[in-house]
Amino acid sequence: MDKDFRHVTRCRICRSTELYRFLDLGFMPVPNGFRKKEELGKKEKKYELCCCFCETCGHVQLSGVVRPQLMFTNYVYIPSTSKVMMNNFSRLAHQAYVAKSLDEFSLVLDIGSNDGSLLTFFKAYGSKVVGIDPAENISKVAELNGIPTEIGLFNLASANKVKKKYGAADVITATNVIAHIDDLYGVFRGVDTLLKKDGLFITEFPYLLDLIDKLEFDTIYHEHLSYFAISPWKFLVEKFGFEICDLERLQIHGGSIRLTHRRKSSHKNKANRIVDYFINLEEERKLNERQTYDLFSQKVIGLKKSLTELIDGLKKQGKRIVGYGAAAKGNVLTNLFNIGRDKLDYIVDSTPYKLGLYTPGMNIPIFAENRLLKDMPDYALILAWNFANEIMEKQKAYKAKGGKFIIPLPSVTII
Repeated sequence: MDKDFRHVTRCRICRSTELYRFLDLGFMPVPNGFRKKEELGKKEKKYELCCCFCETCGHVQLSGVVRPQLMFTNYVYIPSTSKVMMNNFSRLAHQAYVAKSLDEFSLVLDIGSNDGSLLTFFKAYGSKVVGIDPAENISKVAELNGIPTEIGLFNLASANKVKKKYGAADVITATNVIAHIDDLYGVFRGVDTLLKKDGLFITEFPYLLDLIDKLEFDTIYHEHLSYFAISPWKFLVEKFGFEICDLERLQIHGGSIRLTHRRKSSHKNKANRIVDYFINLEEERKLNERQTYDLFSQKVIGLKKSLTELIDGLKKQGKRIVGYGAAAKGNVLTNLFNIGRDKLDYIVDSTPYKLGLYTPGMNIPIFAENRLLKDMPDYALILAWNFANEIMEKQKAYKAKGGKFIIPLPSVTII
């Protein structure tokens, strides 16, 4: 028995055992398990990576769970290095500020608060803020930035602890974190305990429809336990006495959805029509049918063929290729497509924590972004494709000097 891995036998939303397996990506190292030079000779732990589709409620989830402490205690992703992310947070904070008329007596709690980026916007509006996050290294950064942060996973127990210390919250936010959490019932019990009677719970996560449409297979990795559609999510929300009172589609992370929730009441809910529209859209697009997921798996195999053929062809012509963005999704792609140091000389990245480290599985070295212009390789494969426009804007000088970009998804494109 592996104490760090547990197989999933029941759907985490409806508890059904009718789970249909698709897209088996084999065994992979955890995608943020970057390695130091002295660790390169050591054996890397790998875990099953496979998807399941619940045939009862339609929820898509991984077939297993890696122990969260392994992935999140020392975390390497920080949103504050991205302008796109910060603009998104700024908009979310403004929406909540207006919706709840927040003032200096209001409390905002952020689940999975990371370096405190989102909460800095609420703090600027004068509200009281508190974050909760399991990553000790990044929580320290948040504290240094003046954001009080509790270290731990969010559940009923930690919600009670926060409530005792800070009081009930007017707004609870959770951006790009709900998909990381195994116990969704625990999240809603915690939110129910901590949120004021008239409070708002705002979450944001990648949308399953975008993942299927744009072939975003590389966002499937051990940290992301769930891939949400509106239909199963609505079932979960209502089970705990909440309702969706606002819904917005976003461009961020290759296509996400922002949902605002309140406790169910007798008041007319203006969002019912748009929620129904999305549930109908999901039915039309056959998100509740097996063959949709079988077809998705076949397309991933086709993409592997076209990208590896392109890279092999360029290498035969003596071209030099590097990676851009040592993102978790990039590590999934390089491992699944077997793109190692023989194909990519190195990867450049903007996150200070990652520089000087090597990628999990493929051991590709990571350098600072300025190396791209100094070194002028022929091509840069954009592994963090969800920030492709931001990256190309930042690297205009590289492009002007003749450098070319390869974007891998949804189809291989050279720019």
